Amino acid sequence: MMNQHPYQRFYQTLQPALKNKTEELNLLGLGAAKEDEVWSYLTQKKWKRPQEEIHIYELVNDILTLSSSQFMSYMTVEAYKAPNLFKELSSEEMRELLKD
Repeated sequence: MMNQHPYQRFYQTLQPALKNKTEELNLLGLGAAKEDEVWSYLTQKKWKRPQEEIHIYELVNDILTLSSSQFMSYMTVEAYKAPNLFKELSSEEMRELLKD
């Protein structure tokens, strides 16, 4: 990773909570949710401004109170940011790719 998040040092300790949240999101119908995506949401959105004197219980609380709608909104925005892999294909190449 380029710039590691300051809370990265807690990752192993927080692993059970991340696993629990991922399982919960999957039970709620977000079958594609992964632990690294939940972690990415937390480090990029929830913990954008890390505190120096943070307690583990505060981080666990942030993980366990993450709502499915917050997570899905984040994943939707991230999907729109993804590069368009078909951008440089001509219309003929696109037809060839999509034919039966």
